Amino acid sequence: MAAQKSKSKKGLTPIISVILLLMMAVSTAAGMFYWLSRVQGQQQGSIESFQSGLFEDLASAVDVVDADYNDTSQLLDMFFQNTGNTQITIDNASAAPTTEWILFDANQKAICSTNWLGASNAPSCVRGCGTASLIEIGQLKRVTLNLGSSDCAIRNQANGTVLSFIVNFSGKTTTSGSFVK
Repeated sequence: MAAQKSKSKKGLTPIISVILLLMMAVSTAAGMFYWLSRVQGQQQGSIESFQSGLFEDLASAVDVVDADYNDTSQLLDMFFQNTGNTQITIDNASAAPTTEWILFDANQKAICSTNWLGASNAPSCVRGCGTASLIEIGQLKRVTLNLGSSDCAIRNQANGTVLSFIVNFSGKTTTSGSFVK
């Protein structure tokens, strides 16, 4: 009889070990599924956020409608129109994000590259700039810069000279235009 008891115990041990191995495999698979679905969800969220920002930046556009310079007052009036589908900030702050520009002479040599803060010999924005100044979608906005006594002063340029510029709106979009001194 004693031999029969040990025989029946030997028969249960492989069954219990197979059941335990199956339970461990199922729990491991469930843990891996949870981990992979969580990682996939995080990746998908970051991709969607990146795409949203990219599409917003791609859809940003500003055109220069007109630019006029007054030699007497040394003021440059620029008229920008937002032709994209996001509002654009015109910021004259000293730190990013800020609106910056490059002014070129008739030979396309850079005269200056600066923001519109007015400090350190930079041109000052007289009208249309500021930390809360926006160009709404479809809006035409006038921006006036004082080029006098700045590194961007063009009084040494001959009258009738065509000068050009590129404006970078805080990395959202750029535009370019020209004017006659």
